This record gives sequence, structure tokens and C-alpha cells, in this order.
Amino acid sequence: MKKDKLTVLYADQAVSFGGSIVVLGSLVGALDKQKFRAIVIGEMSESILSYHMQGNADIYVIPRIFKYTHWFKVTSVANRIRPLIFKKLFIYLMSGVKSLLNTVYIIRLINIILKEKVDIVHVNNGMSNLEPIIAAILTGRKYVVHFHGVEKPGLVQRLLVNRVHKYIVISQFLADALSENGFPRERMVVVPNPYQESHALGKETEKKEKDRVALRASYNLRQEDKVFAIVGRIVRWKGHIEFLKAALIVLKSVPEAIALIIGDCSDGNIAYQNQIQKMIEDSEFSDRVIMTGYVRDVSSMYEIMDVCVHASIEPEPFGLVIIEAMANKVPVIASDLGAPKEIITDGTNGYIVSPNQAQALADKVIQLLTDDKQREKMGENARLHVQEHYNDNNYAQTVEKIYADLLIQ
Repeated sequence: MKKDKLTVLYADQAVSFGGSIVVLGSLVGALDKQKFRAIVIGEMSESILSYHMQGNADIYVIPRIFKYTHWFKVTSVANRIRPLIFKKLFIYLMSGVKSLLNTVYIIRLINIILKEKVDIVHVNNGMSNLEPIIAAILTGRKYVVHFHGVEKPGLVQRLLVNRVHKYIVISQFLADALSENGFPRERMVVVPNPYQESHALGKETEKKEKDRVALRASYNLRQEDKVFAIVGRIVRWKGHIEFLKAALIVLKSVPEAIALIIGDCSDGNIAYQNQIQKMIEDSEFSDRVIMTGYVRDVSSMYEIMDVCVHASIEPEPFGLVIIEAMANKVPVIASDLGAPKEIITDGTNGYIVSPNQAQALADKVIQLLTDDKQREKMGENARLHVQEHYNDNNYAQTVEKIYADLLIQ
């Protein structure tokens, strides 16, 4: 008997907030509910998962014993091992330990797949999220692997790369990088991340104005203050120190400027966050640089922001913050490394700048903060561009077609 709906299981391995969970929330929210039922299996708290899924998916919280953050520590140790043969042996040994420790997780996945009569397994976070792939293979389910970052296949992954039915990748840059690392290009579909319309600029209302005033007051912002900000997890490759170097130049030049650092280190390095805090304290502008910490509703922060800075010092696979800001008419000055160049047309709906050139980055921020007409025009161009190219409904329809093609293979 034919099922009324197809059940898709989304397996995510993130242990803290990040862009991939936001994108997953956009997807399950925009899926055709007449055709698809969504189940999300994650490892972060149920409250965070529920917040982002907004009631559009059944949720299971199943932690692994050996998490991907543990693997980061393994690779850090491995990089110090010499000679190379011992390094490889250590990695192979730890791969075996990881597989053994996560066997219970795989068994629980299999039970859910069978109990919930899952049709398709959607593996979030790439091939490093290996256990759901194994569970899908063992239960004979079709599956897709969704890449949000650059990876190199390990020993087990190399055995499986040509068995994956379809890879979803979030940018042309990422497709090229993965192809160079040995993943089959012909199995990839480039599907850029969407923005959630519910998180974008809406109609101006009296309540919105009151909320904006209250939010500005909570950070002691005056009416005349011009706010520029960096948004995201505080990890070294996101370029917070590079942002801060440029910010100190801006603050010296624009008396009404205020810099916000929105986010915390979550699964990053607390030492790096402490380094940033010390740079702020040692500067002459410590009262004009605000570290907000983790903000659950990031979309509200765009309401008080005049310019958004994206300063990644390593190639960015996509840059969800970029389209979120653009959707809210906030012009973005983005890193020239990786995918941002696919999103922004330099000088039209934003700027592309090297994050390692503090003066050049500061100059663009100053230009936008001090020219209201250009900032508003660029923000409007940005909003229109995102509406046309990064709509969440179009995104969901593209993914739905991938599912449909899978089932007829």
C-alpha cells in the first residue's frame, strides 16, 4: 500500500549552535507537509532543536559517546606525531575506537529508522557524520549527504564515497574543494543555503519599533550611534581578531560608531575568546566594543545593525550570516576567501575585502557608516538579491526533487 507521506530522517551531529542547524530548520519548515514528514535526530539540547524546528519535525536527542569535537582533539594530537607512518597508525586506531564506541548510537538509529518507517536518510554535516550513513546502508534506505564544509575522506569514507546516492553541497566553491579531495563531482548538486523569511525584515509596526528601542537600550546604545557587527561562533578561522583590528580603526575615525561581537565560543576555543577580550580591554575603546555572548534570536540583532562584517580568514563554504544580514537590508562587507564572492556583487549589494587588510576593511565600514544614502541603497539591493536567489520555499522544492529522483533510481 502506498504511503500518504514520505518520511525523511535528518541526522545532525552538531553539539552546539551553528549555521547547519539553522538551515535544517529552514528546510523542514518549508517542506511540503502534504508529501513529507520530517524527523530530526540531533545531539544538542532539545530546547535548541525545538526552537529551530518550530514544530515542523519530530525530534529525538541521541548523543554519541565519541563526538566530532573529540575527533578534533585526535587530529590535533596526530599532527604532532612523527614519523608519518606512526601518525597514520594512530589515526586508524582512533577511527576504530570511534566506530566501536558509537556502535550503540548506530543501533539506536536503526531502531528509529525501522520503527518510524523512514524512507530517506538525510545526513547533515557531511561524510564525517558517518554513523547515519552506516545505519542507512544496513537498513537498505536511500540517503543523501549534505556538506556544509570542506572535508577529506578518511579510510572508511573512501570506501563509501561512490556508494552515496547524492551529495548536496552549499556552494560552487565547496563543490570544487570536495572534488579536489576525492569526492565524485558527478554526484553533487549545488543547493545554496536559504534564508528564513520569518527571520527577515518585515513590515514596520509600532511593536517592532518598541522592540528595537528596547534592544538598543539593553546595550546602552544611543539614538545617534552607528552599529557595525560580526556575527557567529567565536572561533579563530571566523576572523574575530581581524574584525577587531579593523574595528579599532573605525572607532577612532567615527565617534558615534559602536562595534558588536555577537556570539560566543560554544565548541570553539575559550583561549581565543579570552584573547579577544584582552585586546578590547587594552584598547582605548573598551567602552565602545560590546561582546554580547550567545544570542538565541540573532535575527533581532539585525534590527539594530547598520553594517555587518564577515571576516573569515579561511575559505568560507557559504556564509549564512551574509544572506541573513542582506535579507534584513543590512549591507555586508565580506571576506574574499571562498563562497562569499558567489553571493555578493562587489560595490552593488555589498563589498568583498581581504580580512587581513585591516585598513581596507575599516575604510569600507567607515564609508557605509558615514554615507546614509549609499548604505540604504546597498541594503535595498542586498534584500532584493536574497529574495530572488535564496528563498527558502525554492530551496525546499529543489531538495524535494532530489528526494524524488532518489526513490526512482
